[in-house]
Amino acid sequence: MTWAIRGLIEGFYGPPWTWDQRIDVARWCATRGMTHYVYAPKSDPLHRDRWREPYGSDQLDGFARLLSEGGLTVGFAISPGLDIDHSSSDDRRALFAKVEQAVDLGVGLVVLALDDIAFSPDAGTAHAALTTDLVDQLAGRAEVVLVPTDYVGTSGSVYLDALVSGLPDDVPVAWTGPAVVNDTITAADARLRSEALAGRPPLLWDNYPVNDALMADRLFLGPLWGREPALADACSGYLANPMVQPHCSKLPLASIAAFLRGEDPLDAWVGEAGALRVLAEACDAAVPQGLVSAFVGQADTPGWAFAAQPLVEWLLAASTCDAAGLEGEADDWLRQTHREATLGLSALRLLQATRPVVLVDDSGSGHLIPPQPDVVLAEAFTIASRWPRVRRSAHTVMGTRCSFRPLMTTTPAGGWRILRAAIEENTNAIDALVRLALDALDGEPEPPGSVRLRADGEPVEVADDGTFRVRPGADVVASCGSAVTAVRAPAGQPVPPGPAR
Repeated sequence: MTWAIRGLIEGFYGPPWTWDQRIDVARWCATRGMTHYVYAPKSDPLHRDRWREPYGSDQLDGFARLLSEGGLTVGFAISPGLDIDHSSSDDRRALFAKVEQAVDLGVGLVVLALDDIAFSPDAGTAHAALTTDLVDQLAGRAEVVLVPTDYVGTSGSVYLDALVSGLPDDVPVAWTGPAVVNDTITAADARLRSEALAGRPPLLWDNYPVNDALMADRLFLGPLWGREPALADACSGYLANPMVQPHCSKLPLASIAAFLRGEDPLDAWVGEAGALRVLAEACDAAVPQGLVSAFVGQADTPGWAFAAQPLVEWLLAASTCDAAGLEGEADDWLRQTHREATLGLSALRLLQATRPVVLVDDSGSGHLIPPQPDVVLAEAFTIASRWPRVRRSAHTVMGTRCSFRPLMTTTPAGGWRILRAAIEENTNAIDALVRLALDALDGEPEPPGSVRLRADGEPVEVADDGTFRVRPGADVVASCGSAVTAVRAPAGQPVPPGPAR
């Protein structure tokens, strides 16, 4: 099954995009197979707070430009639920007149958004009647979608029962999933929601990659995770809610477009990321968390130096990465990525300085560096001065320290319930690495000259200056008390020196 509606809905709280930005993102999405863009910025006062006021010529000219240049079917949303009087003919006329402004320009989809308002179980009948009147008013000139007040969860309610009993069969009903923001949404979730809608497949309003309100510390540049391909058979459509930052939204939207095409969203994301990949991985956090976790599991083994290599390479790239094309939108997260990566490298240098390091070139000539208490002390002071400032940043990368996402659902009575997982804490990869390094400070340093070296199981003589020779390709093990480093020649320094202090 192909998604009947597959696109994006500019439905966040915060500064709305400009028309140039909308056109740019719409073109981007159109070339990747999306079909719809829906205008629904919550902070446009004429969309919500002052919905009765008609749009002026500047706004209508913007819609006309988007219709002619964007490449997608344009949808228009209006959100009158804060104060509409359902019994008022004047309010109905104002609503229809406002919608007619957009439809007369060629808008092909009208979204009646009755979300984020006070919940009343008795409102379902009134909302169904208002939607029906809107459908009759448009007389087939544009499709109508309803965003109900009860737009989240998988169970039924008195409100939904009344709503669907009076709603035209061909009006899709929007749904954000089991919660407002979701790590996973399954076809089973959608089928349960369909049952709550009397068999009507929901239209999925997916709140990814949106980062408005309390999520403003995050920049969701990563791929789409946790969405089952079978959702295409269980939903009537899909609309992604993008970020406040339009250009930053393109990369996750490319991943979403691939998902909607039936392709692997991660593969598509990798193909699109290009030079932005390291910054995007830092913002998404899955890659640094995985690299740190893998290293922590090997940090106390003889193979620690080999295990550190992929983490070191990634941190070096992250410490100098750029955000070409995202200037002005991603600058704060880019600076934080640089700071976090630099701190992570300092933590690795501290760890390295507590162990013997073996350097061997292709010919078998080597140099043994014993543990370096002076370096341990210097890196510990570096961490002590930088880590508190890094942790206090208002911009989150590498995983959260304490962040909120609205993993919220509704109660049977219509109230809101915040899930424990909404508060994310202590998942930051750099914090985990720094804590590992600081644990090493509790160990007593071994006395000078206590390092022993073996190659292929045989003792190796080390000169006073630390040099030695082994056969090329030898397995070399250096031990100093409980600290052991095993390498295979040739081998370089696992963590390169930092800048001169």
